[in-house]
Order: sequence, then structure tokens, then C-alpha cells
Amino acid sequence: MRLQNNESGIALILVMWVMVLLIVLGTEFALSMKTEVNTTRNFKEDAESYYLAKAGMSLARAEILADVQFHSWTEEKGYFFGPLVSENNGGGNLAVPDTIPLLQTRPTTKDKIEKSEQENELEIPDPPQRNDLPLGKGFFHYSIRDENGKININTATREVLIKALIANGITVGSEQDTVVDSILDWIDKDDQHRINGAESDYYQSLHPAYSAKNGPLDSLEELLQVKGVTPELFFGVRDYDPKESSSSDNAAGLNRIFTAQGVKQFNPNTAERAVLEIMYPENQVEEILSKKEERGWYNQSKSTHFRIEASGTFENSPTHHTLVAIIEKQGTGNEAILLTRYWNDNFIRR
Repeated sequence: MRLQNNESGIALILVMWVMVLLIVLGTEFALSMKTEVNTTRNFKEDAESYYLAKAGMSLARAEILADVQFHSWTEEKGYFFGPLVSENNGGGNLAVPDTIPLLQTRPTTKDKIEKSEQENELEIPDPPQRNDLPLGKGFFHYSIRDENGKININTATREVLIKALIANGITVGSEQDTVVDSILDWIDKDDQHRINGAESDYYQSLHPAYSAKNGPLDSLEELLQVKGVTPELFFGVRDYDPKESSSSDNAAGLNRIFTAQGVKQFNPNTAERAVLEIMYPENQVEEILSKKEERGWYNQSKSTHFRIEASGTFENSPTHHTLVAIIEKQGTGNEAILLTRYWNDNFIRR
């Protein structure tokens, strides 16, 4: 009788252990299936948000292809395009160039007055809606800025580099000389370093070791590899105010001043104050900013390199996908073409 009771107890324990094991296996299976379902749903929603972002990229490219009289940016309107060229008396350009060849006749006071009156009569269209655009079960938005409102780092002179460092609080001294010489050494083709610069022999002594580029920068982030360029100098202060003059307390950062794109013309309409203060004397900076505040643009400068950031969001989902591209526009009118100079398929904001 005692033996039968012992056997019953052992059988009960075994059954309980089997039940525990089945519960654990069932729970693990359920969690595994839930993870698989979430992974599949996230993949599906990411793919859909990716194509939503591409829709924004396509709309931005269509805007850029338009043949307009100028490009500008203001805090109120954002990035906007001047009137279509076809709307301007058959396509002529109202603007008199700021820089006129010596052999040309300079405009008279009457010409300047007529030009000013014509410009003030221009009706500036509002930019199209670029945020929260519905498409299917999702939304997308995009933004446009250009690179022509920055300075080409690959062609910048020593004087311009010094002004940029001063704007970021690095005044005369060994630190300024080190950064300027090192940037110039990084870009030039030879391996001979300047007095305060650095070439491959310096970078090879670092851990990890690497070599100097000895060529033009392909992306501005390469500056972070240059001797003396710190993240603080590159990114500037976190609470930077673009309306105020640059200083050590209001440092814009090199990334807001320079571009690695091959821009050949500067557009004051889209440049921030920090860049204008490097490119122009103080009185002209105030004139540019005053005209932009008054009518939204300074002169009829056009841009050639545009930075597009487009994002797609799937409805009722935290999933979103962001694309960033830099597009170069070549030609005008029906002959215009767009070339992709930079493409980031999965941009993650710092």
C-alpha cells in the first residue's frame, strides 16, 4: 500500500513537471511568434514609409526643375522659388548683374531706379505645402535647402578659413594656425605639410592610423578627421541663433558655413548671417538682411545644388523613414537635368 502511494506521488510530480515544461514551451512559442509578427509588420511599414519618402523626394525634384528667376529662403516662408521665367515679360531677366565686366557700360541712376521698381512689382508665390501630405495610408513631408548659400570648402582661401574660425570664436593664435594649415594640407595634392599643418606622417601616428586625403573633400564630415577640428568646432553650439552675429557663445559651426559640393556661384538669398559676414562687408550684410526681411529676397541669384530631406510616416505607426539627397541642376528650361551628387537611403538625425 505504501509503495502504491509513493508511485502515485512520483507520477504526480512528473505530470506537474511536464505541464510546467509545456507552459514554458508554449510561452516561448507565443513570444517568438509575436516577435516574428512585429518584425514582419515593421519591415512592411518601413518599406511603405520608404516609398512615401521617395514620393516627397520626387515632388522636391519637380520643384527644382522649374525654371524660375531666383531662389531664396526666409524664416517665415522657408525655401521658395521666385516667379517662373516665362512670367517675366517673355522670359527676360530683370536683374542687372552685381558684377559687371569692365567693357560693359555701367547702369545709370535711371536704370537702377527702373530696375528697383520692376523688382518690387514681382509677385512672389508662396511655396507649396510640404508637410503632412497624405498618400494612401500614410503621410510624407519634405524640405529643400541649397548648398549655394554656403562656401565651397575645396576652393576656400586661407583668408576665408581664418574668418570662419574667428566667427566660431577661434581668434589669432596657434590653434587658429593649426586648423587652417591642417585643412589646407588635407586638401592639397602634395604630402608637404605647412608650418602648423599636418600630413600623413602625423595621421599615421594616431590610433587608429589613417592617411591625409590629399584631395578635395567628398563630404564635409571629413573635416572631423583633420587635425584641430573638434566636434564643437564642426557642429557649433547647440543653441545657435542664426539671427545674431557669430561669436564664441553663438558659434555656427563649420558645417553651417561650408559645403563640399562643387558650387561655383554664391547665393546671398539663401545664406545665413554667419556666412554673409564672411563673404561681405558689414554694411552690405545689413543691406542683404534688410531686403530679405522687406520682400523675401536680395537679388535674383539662382542656385545649382539643392539638399532635399524627405520623410515618410505610416498611419498609426511610430515607423518612419528619412531620405537625404543633394541634387545638382544643370541647364535651364526644357534642357534642364538633375544629377544626384549625394544619397543617404536611411538618414538618422544626430
